[in-house]
Amino acid sequence: MLSRLSKLCAVLVLGVSFSYGATVAEVQTFVEDGVKLCKEKGNEACLKEFNNKDGAFIKGELYMFAYNFEGVNQALGSNPKLVGKNLYKLKDASGLMLIQELIKIAKTDGEGWLDYKWSHPIKKKIADKRSYIKRIDGDMFIGTGFYK
Repeated sequence: MLSRLSKLCAVLVLGVSFSYGATVAEVQTFVEDGVKLCKEKGNEACLKEFNNKDGAFIKGELYMFAYNFEGVNQALGSNPKLVGKNLYKLKDASGLMLIQELIKIAKTDGEGWLDYKWSHPIKKKIADKRSYIKRIDGDMFIGTGFYK
């Protein structure tokens, strides 16, 4: 019983901290939870959950994103209108080929970090962002990031 209570408290504390800015450890845990869901339920079910605006994978500035290796968006908690769109040629505010760089990380290392400039979903301004991604089954990766 104590371990269940401890887990519940950890989830509540983690949820509160997401609302006020995330840490590196929280971002990695968020992605690992997504990977776990994909392994347990399959990619289709986890992508559906990642796109659920009331789901567990949209918390303040943190939201899960997913792309296949062709650059087609599979999930985007901040903007579900982009799901299904090919964003392979998408550049960040500094000109970095964002999706291509994330694909390179996923293919080469299976997981990793990328720093770039992106529009903050709440403040609506360009900000420095750092994202962590991890490859999942098939030719896809998922990730999330935090604003510096």
